[in-house]
Amino acid sequence: MQSVLYQIFFSVNSFSRMYSIFLMCFFISASSFADEDFPGRKVFPIVKTISIEAFYEKIVNDKVIIVDVRSEYEFKTLKILNAINIPVSKKSFPDKLKELRDSSPKEIVFYCNGRTCYKSYKAGIKALNYNVKNCISYDAGVFEWALAHPDQAVLLGESPIDKESIIPKADFKSHLLAPKDFENNSLADDSSLIYDIRDREQRRGGSGIFMFRDKNVGLDNTKKLRRIVQKAIDNDSTLYFYDQKGKQIRWLQYTLESMGLENYFFMEGGAGAYYKMLREEQK
Repeated sequence: MQSVLYQIFFSVNSFSRMYSIFLMCFFISASSFADEDFPGRKVFPIVKTISIEAFYEKIVNDKVIIVDVRSEYEFKTLKILNAINIPVSKKSFPDKLKELRDSSPKEIVFYCNGRTCYKSYKAGIKALNYNVKNCISYDAGVFEWALAHPDQAVLLGESPIDKESIIPKADFKSHLLAPKDFENNSLADDSSLIYDIRDREQRRGGSGIFMFRDKNVGLDNTKKLRRIVQKAIDNDSTLYFYDQKGKQIRWLQYTLESMGLENYFFMEGGAGAYYKMLREEQK
């Protein structure tokens, strides 16, 4: 766009040049402001993106294949209607993407959680690296989509969704505890239960943070997780959960809330933040 504006600038007469300068400043400033709302666009400028309005138009006209590149648990919790799940973190991502491209010439649209989530951009980079053409990123994310188009979203298996069912950030933050507070509060009560929801790769075969006080339950083990929650409800116990970076817990909250659990807390920043705290204390 800037190159076009510069051509306009040098082609007009002196009387119109001041007006052209105004237009150039306006469009360049507007473009910069828009990119500030999407930090990933500066990090991955080569990845093409699509707006929520253009994406919706393509969906209703059946012109796209929708690919959710998040984890399976996130996908099962909240997703765009008719999306398929191909986690970008999996080694099989390139092969599955190639298979998808071979099955249809339609444009492939990747999406993840929101404007500060980079998974859809990373999927776009991998598509370029493996020469899978006609791929684009919808980078506003699934939360904005669900609020704008609840009839084209699925929450815990139900569609259309009730927009009031989308948990506000304020509600999520009310259940967060800083690592030190999480440690003090969870260990002070012998009846509290602490669960490490990291997967085996994140744990690297090791134990949890609090040795013998915490237990591991993977988010993919739905039956076990629901038994834990139901038992806590029956016994009026408080549950404490932590993950690796404080990201997965937001999706776990939907399960907890849907089952009616009231007494629960998450570690802000996850295990990574806890270990960082320990290193700072040792300085």
